[in-house]
Amino acid sequence: MRDRLSRLAQDRLIWFVILGLMLFGADRLMQSRDNNVIKIDLPLVEKLVAQWEGQTERRPNARELDALIEGHIREEILVREAARLGLDNDDIIIRRRLAQKVEFMMADERAPELPDRAALQKFFSENSAQYDSPETLSWRHVFLENKSEAQQLRVALNKSDSDWQDKGKPFMLNREFTRQSELELSRLMGTQFAAALFRQKEQDWGAPIESAFGWHVVKIDRRHASQKGDFELLIERVARDYQKAQRQEALAAAWAKLRARYQVELLPIEDAE
Repeated sequence: MRDRLSRLAQDRLIWFVILGLMLFGADRLMQSRDNNVIKIDLPLVEKLVAQWEGQTERRPNARELDALIEGHIREEILVREAARLGLDNDDIIIRRRLAQKVEFMMADERAPELPDRAALQKFFSENSAQYDSPETLSWRHVFLENKSEAQQLRVALNKSDSDWQDKGKPFMLNREFTRQSELELSRLMGTQFAAALFRQKEQDWGAPIESAFGWHVVKIDRRHASQKGDFELLIERVARDYQKAQRQEALAAAWAKLRARYQVELLPIEDAE
């Protein structure tokens, strides 16, 4: 037995394995200790102060700063414990938040360039339709529950509408609307109602129009023609839209580059036995 132990003691491989196990254990111990150490340094404190100032528009006092640091410590401990317990695995909300953060990082890798006037003018010309103002209507209506009453009321209103606001049934929305586009009107009263009203002539109470609420006798007070967007008046909005488009392009390029690094394998579906 002693001879066997003596031979094992002289075997370098055995000592190499033992030394490796000791180093591995020491490393795991150091990692465990590091996981239990929360470091509070100046950049972190400055970050907490900046977040506070962004929300309150003033610097925190000593008591508030202590509370901010203690709040960070509490959050850090809970996050580490959640990771230790594996609570972050297969959690769809956490997966989506992590994916979202990576998207933000990819979009910020290339800060949008400050555009010059020529670039903005070109962008405006290529996207002019989104800066044009559509045709709008200013109109009023009387609400009724059935078509026959609405038809009778229309005749009466076209003779005299001085008391039009006292006619019909109460309506949950406004009785008068100003400068509404067809899209806005569709969202409010429905697509068919909006299309019918935009076909109606001005200055008279038109044929009853049905909505999801009931029947309406409507008068268009004014039709406002569509207008082309003015670059000079919209230059700040154009600049914001330009930078947004640049960020979207940067994100698309970053995603294409990232996607190319991964290979997707479709595994065969095993037949159920």
